[in-house]
Amino acid sequence: MKNTPLSEKLILYFVLLGLGAILIIGTVSFYGAKMALKNRTFDQMTSLRTLKKKQVVQFYADRVRDITIMAATVTSAPDEGRYPAPLAPWMGAQYFTAYYILGQQGVITQGCFNLRPHSKPPAISGQSVSKIRNMIKGHSAVITDLCTDGRTGNPCQYVAAEIKGLNSGARGRNNILVLSISMEAINTIMLDNSPLNGLGLSGETYLVGPDYLMRSTSRFQPRSVLKTLIRTKPVLEALAGRDGFTKTTGYRNIPVFSSYDKLAVPGLNWAIVAEIDVREAMAPVYKTLMWILLLSLTIMVIFFAFVLFISRRITKPLKRLNDATINLGRGHYDLDLPVTTHDEIGALTESFNLMARQIKQKTNELQQERFGRMRSVIDGEEMERQRLSRELHDGIGQQLIAITLRLESLLYQEGKDIRTSIKELKKYFDQIIDEVRRISNNLMPSVLELFSIPIAFRNLFSETEEHSGLRIHFEAKGYFDDLDKKLKTYIYRLTQEALTNIVKHAEAREVWVNLNRNPDNLALVIRDDGRGFIPEAASRDGGNGIHNMRERVSLLHGQIGISSVPGKGTTITVNVPIIITNVKNQDFPRG
Repeated sequence: MKNTPLSEKLILYFVLLGLGAILIIGTVSFYGAKMALKNRTFDQMTSLRTLKKKQVVQFYADRVRDITIMAATVTSAPDEGRYPAPLAPWMGAQYFTAYYILGQQGVITQGCFNLRPHSKPPAISGQSVSKIRNMIKGHSAVITDLCTDGRTGNPCQYVAAEIKGLNSGARGRNNILVLSISMEAINTIMLDNSPLNGLGLSGETYLVGPDYLMRSTSRFQPRSVLKTLIRTKPVLEALAGRDGFTKTTGYRNIPVFSSYDKLAVPGLNWAIVAEIDVREAMAPVYKTLMWILLLSLTIMVIFFAFVLFISRRITKPLKRLNDATINLGRGHYDLDLPVTTHDEIGALTESFNLMARQIKQKTNELQQERFGRMRSVIDGEEMERQRLSRELHDGIGQQLIAITLRLESLLYQEGKDIRTSIKELKKYFDQIIDEVRRISNNLMPSVLELFSIPIAFRNLFSETEEHSGLRIHFEAKGYFDDLDKKLKTYIYRLTQEALTNIVKHAEAREVWVNLNRNPDNLALVIRDDGRGFIPEAASRDGGNGIHNMRERVSLLHGQIGISSVPGKGTTITVNVPIIITNVKNQDFPRG
């Protein structure tokens, strides 16, 4: 990656960014849809289980009500083979198959509800009779659990009530009316094979007794009542009196979503369960996943083509500028890049060409000065180069860093945002051009050669006020015409550095500058009403402004003090000694 071209890096970054975004969106969408579908299945199974539970409970409550009414209306035991007249309204009912009237000696009479002539009901076993007699004690009506008919092997269930209207006597004492409940009636409620009723192709509802055997017919095992053993977690939880919903393995060894509860029917310790296969319930989510993958692949192809086009359009001229910058840094100043576009990148290329010419010009000037003044190589030209380096660092360097950051931000922008950012880059380059011109003019202010330092200060302050909006108050006392050129230049540069820092960082409105000439020293005080700072922190963080001022004062063998409090402004105090040579007039007038 170190030597990879920028265009390829752009493509790779954007592709990785796109893949990451699509992966995150796809993952969130998939799991969101999965959880939503799972919750919907939970609600659907729970609603279905609740509905079936209410229907079953109501069914048995109705049958208890029916037999209670029948038992209250039977006043005489009919002859064998004839049903009591009070039962006539229920003849033909779909939920009863047969009736029995039990006496002390066994069955007094029995019959069928199907109204077919000569129909004979199945015989009730002695075990069932004994169980009914034990259950009826202390109850007006009871419902028995399912049992197996000893003769036919079919499951059967009875509801019984004590007949209190028969005459007492040996034959009428403790007579009991018993009705056989049709299993088809139970299956009508529980067994639902229609995919349109919320159970799809694999959903079902069923009942399980305390022996873990089914009490209703399975959708997938027709002869399952009292034969299919179900000892799953939902059944165990429901028989323990708890309700809920879970994902588990069903009695068919298939993962299912199961909703369970205990059936609230007196005398019946049954569990009711509603289940659907996980595979069927979650099928829409996996179909959604396939669509997400297909859509993501399509978006990635389009995105890749777009990134390839944009990256090449942007990076080609930038790469040319980058190569030219490297050559410029190596000292090859004869650069004149072709301007192939008339947009912001074209303007950037023109600005670079101008900067290269100016740097070449300044470099030539420095070389000529070096050849002409070999004696001042260390004390003159080298120091001037250092100062110029600092000026470039504090001015153009910072702006170029800002431009670099803006250029990097273009990698993550598209459309109109790129044009807006490039326009801002053009403004930055205009500022660089102005900064270069300013630095060029300030390399050696001629006013110091022609006039005294107070006049040079007033010109500097006037220019600063014009461009910065600061209000500068200046006061000078003493005689300054005999000052050394080096002293005047360094004091001027130090003041210029201080004003630059105030304009850039202090957010001040007013500045006060006092310059006093004494017989043996020169005192300079610069005070502002800006936001202030912590000098130790600024020095530790490597700020060049303060460092430059300290270095200039040290070259003059003077002292500098910086006092600042955050929010209360900054005061800079400078004292440098004065060494006068070949001066006839030692009088120092004031004013």
